[in-house]
Amino acid sequence: MIGRHQLPVSSTITARSLVRALAPALGAGAGERAALDAELRCAFDASAVALVDSGTSALAMALRATTPVGGVVALPAYACVDIGAAAILAQLRVRLYDVDPVTLSADLDSVARVLAAGTHSIVVSHLYGYPADVPRVAAIAAAHGTVVIEDAAQGAWGSLLGTRLGAFGPLAVLSFGRGKGMTGGGGGALLTIGEPTSDALVTPITHVAAPASSLRTLVVTAAQWALGRPALYALPSAIPALHLGETIYHQAHEPRAITSASASLVRAALARADADLAVRRRHAELLERAAQKARDVTAIVPIAGAEPGYLRFPVRLASTRAGPRDRPALGIVRGYPDTLAELAELRASLIGNEKLPGSRELQRSLVTLPTHALLDEHDLLKLSNWMVD
Repeated sequence: MIGRHQLPVSSTITARSLVRALAPALGAGAGERAALDAELRCAFDASAVALVDSGTSALAMALRATTPVGGVVALPAYACVDIGAAAILAQLRVRLYDVDPVTLSADLDSVARVLAAGTHSIVVSHLYGYPADVPRVAAIAAAHGTVVIEDAAQGAWGSLLGTRLGAFGPLAVLSFGRGKGMTGGGGGALLTIGEPTSDALVTPITHVAAPASSLRTLVVTAAQWALGRPALYALPSAIPALHLGETIYHQAHEPRAITSASASLVRAALARADADLAVRRRHAELLERAAQKARDVTAIVPIAGAEPGYLRFPVRLASTRAGPRDRPALGIVRGYPDTLAELAELRASLIGNEKLPGSRELQRSLVTLPTHALLDEHDLLKLSNWMVD
C-alpha cells in the first residue's frame, strides 16, 4: 500500500515562533486565524480564504465546489497521494495526465487528451517548489469548460512569469504541514483568486479545534524543529515507526478549522518567507553546480519564466548509477515511489487509459535533496559529494 510521503524531518519553525505560539496553543489566540486570513489575502491577492486543518482538506473543498459528486477531475499522475485522497473524499472519478520528467510541469499534450475526454476540473500541482505551467493548462482548460485548481501546497514561494505560485487561481490550495515552505505544524488554506465562483468557497469553517489539539500541534512541531538539523537526521531516520522516506496512506476526513497554534506559526513563517526563500535558492545554486559535474545525475530544468521556490532540490539518477538511491540520514530521499495509477484506494475511481511514460520515469529515477536554512557548509559539501561521487 502506498500513501503519504514522509520526508526527513525538516522545519522552517524558529524557537521564537514556538514561544510566541504557546499562548494560542493554550487557548489565548482567538485573533490568530483572523490575522492569518488577512495576511494571506494580501500575499496572494485573494478575495476569499478558508483556513482548514490541512492542504488535503482545502483541496477536498475545492473539488466539491467545482465538481459534482460522480463528476470527473483530472489529476497529475506523479504527485502527492493526498490529492488522490481528496478526490476519494469528494466522491469523484479521476483521469490521470502525465508529468514531464525534465521540468516536473504538466505534459501539455497529455493534458489536452485527458480534457478532451471530458472533465469538470483539473488539479495542477507544483512539485518541490518548481512551477507547473498553470497559464498554458488554463488555456487548454478554457476550451473545454474545465475549472483549474492550482495545487500550491509545495509552491514554496516560487513564481512563474512574475506571479507567485498560489496566485493564479481561480482556486488555489496551500499546505502548512511539515516540510512545506510556510510550516505551521499542520493546516492549509483554500484561496479564491478574483471573484468567488461558488458560495461554498466563502462558507466559513465553524468547527474550532479544542486547545488540547492546538497544544499537541505545538509539541509535535517543536520536536520536528529540534530534529531538523542535518546532524540529527540519523536519529529519526533510524526509527522504523516514523516511516521516513516511506509512504503511509491517510484517508481524508471532513475539513476542520486550523488550530490557533498553527495559525500563529504560519504567520511567523509568512513574515520571513522571503528570507527563507533566499537561503533555499542560494543552497540550490550550490547543489546545481555539483549536479553539473556529476555524470549520472541530472537536475530538473525549470520551465521558461519560472523562479523555483526550491522546497527540495530534485534530480534524476541514471539507471547505471551504483549504490543506494537515497540517504535518509543526509536528508536525501527518493521521490514518490509510485504513481497515482498504483494507489490501491484510487483504482475504483480511475477512468481512461492515458499512457504515463514521464510519470513512470520520475517514479524510477527521481531523488530529492534538502535545501532548507538549517543546512551548513559541511552539510552542503556532503550533499554535493553524494552527487559527484
